[in-house]
Amino acid sequence: MANNFSQADATLANNNLTTIVSTTSNKQIVIGLLISNTGTSSINVTAKLNNGSADRSIITNAPIPVGGSIECIQGKLVIPSGGSIKVQKDGGTADVIVSLLTDVS
Repeated sequence: MANNFSQADATLANNNLTTIVSTTSNKQIVIGLLISNTGTSSINVTAKLNNGSADRSIITNAPIPVGGSIECIQGKLVIPSGGSIKVQKDGGTADVIVSLLTDVS
């Protein structure tokens, strides 16, 4: 099975926990998770890894100033089969970019 580099991105439209990436049958490896504040006020962000049944914190209520960004992954993170990456902000606007190695068995 081939491994492929991929990317998922989203603009967070509301303050709900938003699924950015989800897996089905194969694992995926996160090699980057960047969240940027694109608004006009400071925000706090939370990112979680769902292992298929429960959410686990990657980062919680991290502050991002106006025009700033945060790289949430130092190293690599495996998303198990049936898992996902979710991100939430507390106001303003934010963009999320996730870099992945997909189709990992």
